[in-house]
Amino acid sequence: MRTIVRSFAFSAGETLLPKSIKTKGVLLSMRRAASEWARDGYVLSYPKCGRTWFRTMFGTTACAQFGLEVDNPMELQHFWKLSTDIPNIGFTHDDYPNLKFGHEVETDKDRYRNKKVLLLTRDPRDVLVSYYFDAKNRMKVIDCDISTYLHQEKGSIDAIVAFYNAWAQARSVPRDFLWITYEDMHRDPARILKDAVAFFGLPDPDEDLVRNVVEKASFRNMRKAELQDSFHHERLRPADPNNPESFKVRRGKVGGYVDYLSDEDIAYVDDYIDRNLDPYFSCYYSANVTQIAAERTERTSAPLVGANSGKADRETAQPAPAANDNYRRDRWKRVAAMAALFASGWAANQFTSDFSSPASAASVVNEAQEAYVASLVRHEMASQIESNEFDRDEILEATGVDLPALPSRWTVTDAQLYPSDLGNSVMISVVTGRGDHISLFAAEEDASIDTFPSAEVSDGLAIAYWEDDTVVLALVGEVETQRLLEHAAKLAGNS
Repeated sequence: MRTIVRSFAFSAGETLLPKSIKTKGVLLSMRRAASEWARDGYVLSYPKCGRTWFRTMFGTTACAQFGLEVDNPMELQHFWKLSTDIPNIGFTHDDYPNLKFGHEVETDKDRYRNKKVLLLTRDPRDVLVSYYFDAKNRMKVIDCDISTYLHQEKGSIDAIVAFYNAWAQARSVPRDFLWITYEDMHRDPARILKDAVAFFGLPDPDEDLVRNVVEKASFRNMRKAELQDSFHHERLRPADPNNPESFKVRRGKVGGYVDYLSDEDIAYVDDYIDRNLDPYFSCYYSANVTQIAAERTERTSAPLVGANSGKADRETAQPAPAANDNYRRDRWKRVAAMAALFASGWAANQFTSDFSSPASAASVVNEAQEAYVASLVRHEMASQIESNEFDRDEILEATGVDLPALPSRWTVTDAQLYPSDLGNSVMISVVTGRGDHISLFAAEEDASIDTFPSAEVSDGLAIAYWEDDTVVLALVGEVETQRLLEHAAKLAGNS
């Protein structure tokens, strides 16, 4: 029923409402509110758990099943716009845990109530090492050795364990919950793919299709695709083709952490996991966990399986109906959502021509950098008057650009409209509460970038960029990249 209502509302909205109306003001706000309602489910993971691999397999399967011709099968979150029979699935790392210390990781997962949630995990030790190289060589947000990172930096073992624990405790919140692991994808990718397809309600793929998809998404072929930039997408492109540690598809090895961590660091990580990780993920306990597990079982009175019994435990976790699902929403909320979908007007059969060429990260970075440089020139010119008047509603009404709310301690020093190849664009210069001089660039444009902020350095400028529905955003400044990412995460949370 949800799919029928969604398809009708979007198609009718596309036919009857002009873009100038539905992308501004109240209707734009309604569209944003409705997007969450329209979402059927999510694939969640901590960064570097194999989401790109899973996403490629799942997207390639959907393309084959529904006859879709797209440049990038990883853009699965948009496929429902091309076929109403495909579920609306979001992909997120959920709460930016890699930018936080463990005690800062969000535990409230109520936003996923009444949704399907597929959680993908990987051995925290391998996640730690893989994310370290990604942060150092791709995002360039850290510049320390791995032992220092392990003990001192945000996004380290404490954040990984806190994220896993949050979902161990909240797994009954979604309507349906499926847990899969990176390790099981290595052992039996065909079974994991078929389980995920069934979980989200896609047709059962035949054996030939599954075999072809698994081969196409093999490590060898994914590495080749990254080298050749086959997907034309930043998600699968090396930061430095001459540095194997800068590849997105870096090694793909189960247990590869032993090649990078010292014996002392391994002992530290093992002990931290054994003492702090929820028993639901006991498959990641070390071989020395027996006594600790017994003590924890006595303390919590919770059933605890052995360290090598992860498969049996996972089978009890998938897919489990939530004890407190919320199908019984008030009727007025459903009516409001239908009206908002009508206002959005994203007809599935209208998206074929637009889907293949959304704005790329490179174009967003280039436009943000040019606008930032222009703002610096304006600052030095006596004839250019800076304006510190910042009215989000006025900007939204005039341009269709829905800016996030700025933190209360940020001071706006200039707010200007800029010409841009991306359409209506805004550059807001601010001083943060920590004294950082940075600028927020925003443009009304669909993009092929993530809702999770990514970052790169261009000509000495750190640039963090992300997408929020029909708006692309970027933070620019001569500050440390990690610090800029933290600012970006705050803004993304305020969108």
